[in-house]
Amino acid sequence: MPLVHSLQEVILKHNVPFVIWCYWEGAPMNKNRALSFEYLCDNIGVPVLLVTRDNLHQFVRHDSPLHPCFEQLSIVHRSDYIRAYLLQHYGGGWHDIKATKVSFTDSWNDFADQNIWMIGRPETENGAAPVFDANGAYMPDNYLNLISVPTWIGRPDTPFSRELYQGFLSLFDTYQKELKEHPARHPREKKIKAKHMGHQLVLFFKYLLSGRNPNYPLPWTVFGNIFHPLCLKYKEHIARSLPIDMEKNAGIYHR
Repeated sequence: MPLVHSLQEVILKHNVPFVIWCYWEGAPMNKNRALSFEYLCDNIGVPVLLVTRDNLHQFVRHDSPLHPCFEQLSIVHRSDYIRAYLLQHYGGGWHDIKATKVSFTDSWNDFADQNIWMIGRPETENGAAPVFDANGAYMPDNYLNLISVPTWIGRPDTPFSRELYQGFLSLFDTYQKELKEHPARHPREKKIKAKHMGHQLVLFFKYLLSGRNPNYPLPWTVFGNIFHPLCLKYKEHIARSLPIDMEKNAGIYHR
């Protein structure tokens, strides 16, 4: 399917935008990533809209500006936030820029059931965010009720999307001061997670040498930490029916 560049080019199917959102910023895509994006566009069977820093302003609503700490986030965490923002305000599909050989063309048909808010791929035990929900349920123990983070389709402005989006705003409010003092320096920044004090020191200097900020406050799995508890909470509103590649990422390494 061809790339589209605005929402005016996007049609609705069962009141859900028939579009796959992607996000990219930073250095130009390397050869592997560009090939992955080409495979995605060629095979997904749905128009793809690539959001970048150059066109992001087109999709930021005046009544819902980006959080003030946006610029302090790592690129990966900005991508996490943007996908939650797009789901809440617009809806449609999301796909990380990774190759696929499967089509999502027919997946929108699941939205004929108004009770369905999200469509995704069944999560694996190892893919579940290692967090507990408000009821004490551990996500890896409930992976059969979850969908995976890298790709999904969703209705806009549902209880799921609102709580996902609000989860990001609350997280950023909590860490705004720390993010201002210790902003990301690296696209894949994450909080140090050490086993003991000696390990903490080793990681601290390793981060410094690799150009990272050792005091960056957010963990790696920001999106999954918010997304997966909501998948469990609203499991009756989720279809786990997105087609799956027989070979992960169509066999193409994306980095």
